[in-house]
Amino acid sequence: MSKRKNHRQSKSATTFYDYATECIRKKRLAGRDNAADLYRTTRNRVCAFLGGRDLYFQEITPGLIDRFIAYLQAAGLRVNTINTYLSNFRALYNQACRDGLLFTNAISPFMRLNLKREMSGSRALDGGLLREIASLRPADPNLAHAVDYCLFCYLACGMPFVDLAHLTVANIYNNEIVYKRKKTGTLIRIRITPGMRRLMDKYANDSSPYIFPVLSREKKVGHEEYKSILRSYNNSLKEIGNSLSRPIHLTSYVSRHTWATDAQRKHVPLSIISQALGHTSEKTTRFYLATLDQSELNQANAKVTAEVDSLLAAG
Repeated sequence: MSKRKNHRQSKSATTFYDYATECIRKKRLAGRDNAADLYRTTRNRVCAFLGGRDLYFQEITPGLIDRFIAYLQAAGLRVNTINTYLSNFRALYNQACRDGLLFTNAISPFMRLNLKREMSGSRALDGGLLREIASLRPADPNLAHAVDYCLFCYLACGMPFVDLAHLTVANIYNNEIVYKRKKTGTLIRIRITPGMRRLMDKYANDSSPYIFPVLSREKKVGHEEYKSILRSYNNSLKEIGNSLSRPIHLTSYVSRHTWATDAQRKHVPLSIISQALGHTSEKTTRFYLATLDQSELNQANAKVTAEVDSLLAAG
């Protein structure tokens, strides 16, 4: 009995910083770098809130959480950003409970939290701006690449940039791109449209396995290096967005949101949109996805992207 008690006491002495750091390490080993990044930023925010002092799990109370929320609000953070920090803080606390760092009958200090996402304005482009981007011919190679990647992501059913970056010739089967989403592992199949084919041919390079020259072909690109590439891409998109006749905040997410919004406007069924985007969170949607024919998705993408695809195919 005494040995069990001492073991519990030694575990309870683990600080939040040390425990979070170990969780981050495990996430990275499991290849879940995005989750590790979220835990890391949450850990650092909590530590900054406390002025760098140690925090023990027994000290995490509803009062401390209220003060943490006030601290985040005073920093001018948006509601959804604050909710992200709180959600990850709670996830770390709950994992610590499962790992035996706290008594199993302890009342969660997060019990009163009710995290509701704030609806943000649409990040989708209208048809006029999308056509304007498709007609751009920037002299700067970085901007020219960014335009092409942005348009390809749109044409490819809102493909995330990370998946575009990792596309290889092995992902091409006949006239389709077949790949698994990096984020969810969901299998995606997309028929290659004429506009997509033109962009792919533009960057064809027999010495590289990649379809687009985003990642180095000589060495494996690590998570931090990829984040640097993504920042550079977003900086180029920002410059492009500011140069439009109606300046907008253009980011790597805009192509995806634009495709989904255009699909909805053109009355593409939600189940097909979900399949195209590779979403996995809705059980009802997943049930319908299992019964869909691939031709429905191809027809939907052709319907959504026809105008921009024709512009690109014509050169």
